[in-house]
Amino acid sequence: MSAIVKKLQPGDKVKVSFLRKNWYAVFSLDKQPANEDDAIGYIFAPLLHSFTELSAKTGKSKKLFKEKNESEQLVSIDFNNVDIGVFIKFISELTGKNFVIDKRVNGAVNIISPSKISVEEAYKVFESVLEVHGYSTVKSGKVIKIVPSPDARSKNIETMVKKEARSLEDKVVTQLVHLRYADPGEIKKLFAPLISKSSLILAYSPTNMLVITDTYSNITRLLKIVDVIDVTGTGLELSVIPLEFAGAEKLVKLLSTVFQTRLKSKRGDLGKSVKFVADERTNRIVLLASEDETVKIKKLIDLLDKETPRSESKIRVYYLENASAEDLAEVLQSLSAKEKTTSKGIKRPVVSEQVMITADKATNSLIIMADKDDYNILEKTIKKLDIPRSMVYIESLIMEVNVTKDFDIGAEWVAMGETDIGSKKSAFGGGFGGKNNYGDIHGMTPADVRVGTFPAGFSLGIFSELLDIGGIKFPGISALIQAYKKDKDVHILSTPQILTTDNEEAVITVGKNIPYLTKSGTTTTTETYNSYEYKDVGITLKITPQISKDRMVSLKIFQEITKLDELSKTGATNPSTLKRTIETTVIVKDKNTVVIGGLIDDSFSNTEYMIPCLGDIPLVGWLFRSLSETREKTNLFIFLTPHVIEDPYEIKKIFKEKKEQIDKMEASEIKMYKKGAGE
Repeated sequence: MSAIVKKLQPGDKVKVSFLRKNWYAVFSLDKQPANEDDAIGYIFAPLLHSFTELSAKTGKSKKLFKEKNESEQLVSIDFNNVDIGVFIKFISELTGKNFVIDKRVNGAVNIISPSKISVEEAYKVFESVLEVHGYSTVKSGKVIKIVPSPDARSKNIETMVKKEARSLEDKVVTQLVHLRYADPGEIKKLFAPLISKSSLILAYSPTNMLVITDTYSNITRLLKIVDVIDVTGTGLELSVIPLEFAGAEKLVKLLSTVFQTRLKSKRGDLGKSVKFVADERTNRIVLLASEDETVKIKKLIDLLDKETPRSESKIRVYYLENASAEDLAEVLQSLSAKEKTTSKGIKRPVVSEQVMITADKATNSLIIMADKDDYNILEKTIKKLDIPRSMVYIESLIMEVNVTKDFDIGAEWVAMGETDIGSKKSAFGGGFGGKNNYGDIHGMTPADVRVGTFPAGFSLGIFSELLDIGGIKFPGISALIQAYKKDKDVHILSTPQILTTDNEEAVITVGKNIPYLTKSGTTTTTETYNSYEYKDVGITLKITPQISKDRMVSLKIFQEITKLDELSKTGATNPSTLKRTIETTVIVKDKNTVVIGGLIDDSFSNTEYMIPCLGDIPLVGWLFRSLSETREKTNLFIFLTPHVIEDPYEIKKIFKEKKEQIDKMEASEIKMYKKGAGE
C-alpha cells in the first residue's frame, strides 16, 4: 500500500469502494499523500457535488446515495467540463447497464441540473447528451454500444411499426409509417429539410410506406405532420407546386386568407377540403385539394408567381469581343424607340422603353438594364452584330504627269442608266486616250441611247491585276512607282498605304501648315502687330471601303490637293493656293486597280538667267540678264488598289509581298512586263 501511495500524484483519480452494500465513489487527490492516512484525508469528490466525507483517523463514511435498486432513488447530475468517458462510467454504475464505447467517442460534458432527478430520467439525459455530441446508443444483446450517430443508422437499432406512445427520447430508432392517401415520394421531399443530416428517410411506393431513421423525439414531430397531411376527401389529390419568384410561406398565407373568405361567403365545406403547406427549403407549396380546385389554384399561383422589380437584378454586363461598345450601344438603344406591329395591329416598341444601355469604353462592354424578356432579345441581336469584321488594305499612288507625256492608260469604261429625257436611256463613257469608246451596249441600239460625256479632261478606269500604261504592263502600283520615279515628266506626289476596317473611314494627310496674315495694325504706342491664321497645304485622302459578299469593294473617295501657287503682291505673308478636289464612289473587285484622272493644272513659272558678276552691274547689268516664262500643264492621276483581308493568312501574305518589293527596291531591281508578256 505504501508503494502505491508514493506513486499517487495530485489530480489522480482514486476509486474508493465500500464493503457495505457495495457503495463506491470516485475522487481526485488534492495534495501529494505522505502515507495512507494522508491519502484518505486528502480525497474529495469534485465530480459529484454531494460527496462522501471520510475521516483520516477513523475511516468512517457518511451514506451518500440510496441503494440503486430502489425506485425512489434521486441523484444530482451537475457536471462541469467532465470527460465524457467518466460520465458514461457514472451512468453505467448508476443504472447497472453495460456499455461498449467506440474509440472515436470523446469530448467534455457540461450539465446544469439544480434539482435531483430519478435514475430513469438521468438515462434520458444521458441519451440527450450523446445526441448533442453526435453519438447514439445501439442495443446489442446485454450490452449497449456507444457509436457516432452516422454509424448508428446502419446498426441493429430498434424498429417500430406502430405509433407507440412513449415519452420523448433522443434515442435513434427506425419508424415505419404507413400512408393511407398521400404519396410517399412527395412526403419524403417534404420531410427532407426536417431531419438531421445524419438521419435517413426512404419512400417505398409499392406499399405506400415511409422508412424514417432518426431520434424518436423528431420522429414524433414528423408523425404529427403526417396526421395533418395524410387525410382523405372526395377526389382529393396531393400536388407539389414549385415557385420561381414568390416566397412559399407568404404565398400560402395569402392563399389561406383567400379560401377562408371564400368559405365564409359560401357557407360550405369547400374550404375545409383545401390545405396548403409551405416548404421553405425548396420554395414549394404542398397542396391538397380536389382535381377541379387544384386546377384553379395552380392558375391563381401562376398569376401571383411573377417577378417584381426587386426580385432579381435587372442589370447585366455583356463583354464584346469585336464590336465597339459605344457604337453598338447607340444602335441598340434606338430599338426601344422603334415600333413593331403585333398580330392585333397594335404598334409596340421592339423592346421596352424602360431599357437602358450604357457603353463602358474601358472594358468594351455593354451595361444593360432590362427585364429578362427584353435582355434575351438584345442578347440575340448583340451576338449577330459582335462578329469579326473584314479589313481592307489600300495601296494608292498620287502623281502629276505632263500633258506632253505619252501616258496612254489602257482602261476605258462605259455606264448607262435611266433618265427623264424622253423615253431614251443615257450613256456616259470615257477613256485615258482622250476618246469616248462606247462600243456595243448589250441589248441596245444607237437609236435607243442618248450619248453624253463628262467634262473635258476627266477620266476614269478600272484595271485588272495588271496595269496597262503605254502598252507596258505593270504588276501593281509598286512597280509603276519604280518605273516612273526618275522620269522628269512624272511627279509622284504621294504613295500612301493604309489598312482600315470594313465601313470605317481611313484618312491620310501629308502637308504643312502655312501662316496667313489676317490682320495688321498699330497700337496706341505706335507698335505694329500682326494676326495670323494657319491653313493646311498638302494632300488629304479619305477612303471609306464597303465589302460585299463576292469580295467586291465599294470605295467612297475624297481627294484634296492644295499647293502654293504664288505670293501675293502685297507681301510674302499672303500666299495664294491652288486646290484640286475629287469626291466620288467606285466599285472595284478585290486586288484590281481603279484610276482617276483628268484634273488639269496649268502653271506658269518665271526663270531668270544671267552672267555671274556682269549681271549685277548697275544700269548695264540687264544686258547680261534674260527672263524666261515657262507654261506647264499637268494631269493629276490617282491609282487605288484595295486588298480584302478576311483572315490572318491574307494579311501575312500581303506582308510577305510588300517585304519582297522593298527588298527589290533596295537592290534597284525593277521588273517591267511588256504587252503580251507571259501570255
